[in-house]
This record gives sequence, structure tokens and C-alpha cells, in this order.
Amino acid sequence: METCTRIACYLEGKGGLVSFPLVTLAGLVDGINPCAIGMMVTLLGYLIVFGSRKSEVGSRNNRVLRIGLAYIASVFVTYLVIGLAFYSTVTQIQQIAGGIVNKVIGVVLGIAGAIMLKDVVWPESPVHLRIPGVSKEKLMKLVEKVSVPAAVLLGVAVTVLETPCSLPLYVGTATVLANSGMPLPVVVGYFLYYNFLFVLPLIVILVLMLKGKQVVEMREWEHKAERWMKLVLGVMLTGFGVWLFYY
Repeated sequence: METCTRIACYLEGKGGLVSFPLVTLAGLVDGINPCAIGMMVTLLGYLIVFGSRKSEVGSRNNRVLRIGLAYIASVFVTYLVIGLAFYSTVTQIQQIAGGIVNKVIGVVLGIAGAIMLKDVVWPESPVHLRIPGVSKEKLMKLVEKVSVPAAVLLGVAVTVLETPCSLPLYVGTATVLANSGMPLPVVVGYFLYYNFLFVLPLIVILVLMLKGKQVVEMREWEHKAERWMKLVLGVMLTGFGVWLFYY
């Protein structure tokens, strides 16, 4: 008779319902990471201010909508592929190394959480989880093109390069799902749900800017909220890390 891991047994005992609130919380928290939100505001702000100066309001809004949706869809698909790839990798490694995988990932998540929390109280320190400065300069060149293909490339690039910000929590969620013993179609459904929650803040920003929110207002909000975003991410990462390490 096949035995289950602690997490799988716990999920089985709870009817799997623990996964839904867990994935919901993780997806929402992961979605507020400053990297993706900051680039979204930059993209739409550049498009509104410089990319459509001579356009009528209706034409401008249609262009903003197309490019914004292209960027969001690109982020969604890229992040989904990354998550499924990591889930597959963790599942295969667990068959070889067993429960040690949870402990290693727990330690990594704990370190990532500590760095995020450190940024809240000591933002000038040299170690950060963010997009490298050189990469930001290259991304800005894509922003300046303000076209649908450029937005798609930007979404892929930002999603890959922002992994220091967002991937640790995603890794924790993928590890929990890998431990759950749920059928693959159910796991894929959870990943689709998680990624919808991940891009939900980007959808909200797109709607707000289409409704006339000024770029300066959004920039001020982003700057003020960045510290709280990092605090929530840090707490979530630390909690996830402790849970995976001990349980």
C-alpha cells in the first residue's frame, strides 16, 4: 500500500480544500510584487503620455487597451509555463531525493523572505530581490516601441527577469501542489487560477488608467505602496518557508 507525504495526507484529510485558500492567498500576494506592477505603470504611462499625443481619446484608449492586454496575456502565459515546468521538476526530484526537497526549498524561501523584510527597514542595503539595473535599461527600449509585439516581448522579458521578486512564492506554491498528490488536471487548474490572481492587479491598473487615472497618481501610489508590498511578500515567504521546512 502506497504511503503519502505529510502534506498529501493533510490535504487528503481536509478534502483538498486547504489548497484553494492557500493558492488564493499566495496568488494574490504574488501579484502585488513591485517589479511587474512598476513595469506595467511605466508601459502604460509612456504609451499615454508619449505614444499617443496626437491621437483622439477613443483611439488612444483602444491602443492602450490592446497593448495592455497583450502585455498581461504575455505575463500570464510565460508565468504559467514557468510554474508548470517547476512543478514537473520538483515532482521528479522528489521521487529521487524525497522529503529533503521540501527542506531545501523551505530554507530558500526563508532567505528570500528575510531579504524582502530587510528591504522594508533597510532599503539602502546592497542585496535585493528585483530586476537588475542593466536589464531595466534594455526593457525600457521595448517600452519606447509601444506596439503589441513589443508589449508581448516585454511581458516575457519582465516575467523572466522579475523572478527574484516573484518566483520564491511561486516555487513554494508549486512545491505544495507537487506534494499534494492531486491529479494533473486538477493541478493545472490550480496553476491557471493562481496565474489569474497573479495578473489581477495588472488588470486593475489597466482599467484605472483607461478610466483616466493620471500617470503621476499611479506612480505616487506605486511608490507609497512598494514598502507594504515587500512587507506582505516577506511575511508570506517566511511563513511558507517555515511550513515547508517543518511540515
